[in-house]
Amino acid sequence: MKLKSMIFVSITALALGGTVATVYANAENTFSKQPLMLVANQTHQGIGTVTAIDNKARKIELKHGPIKSIGWMGMKMSFDVEDADLLDEVAVGDKVDFDFIETRDGRFVVTDIETQG
Repeated sequence: MKLKSMIFVSITALALGGTVATVYANAENTFSKQPLMLVANQTHQGIGTVTAIDNKARKIELKHGPIKSIGWMGMKMSFDVEDADLLDEVAVGDKVDFDFIETRDGRFVVTDIETQG
């Protein structure tokens, strides 16, 4: 059985806020069947209050106001978090400004969060 070596390729889209797309290719330069998280085409901004934090799952629940760029009314919802260290910067009850993207697979991922001062 011929062993194929896998090559990890990471593409950084600086124009899109440094969001990373991960692609796997084998030695013959064909793509593997690994699921891909592709670069989102727009960053959205919101204002809200932290209602729950799950460090293990890398999720944050926010009660946010309307977000016009994506056509949302205010609601409470859970977001994935791109960088787990962002969760160390906030606590339940904090009022925050946050940025997020929608990935190609339909997940909403917080890419930046700051407490309102």
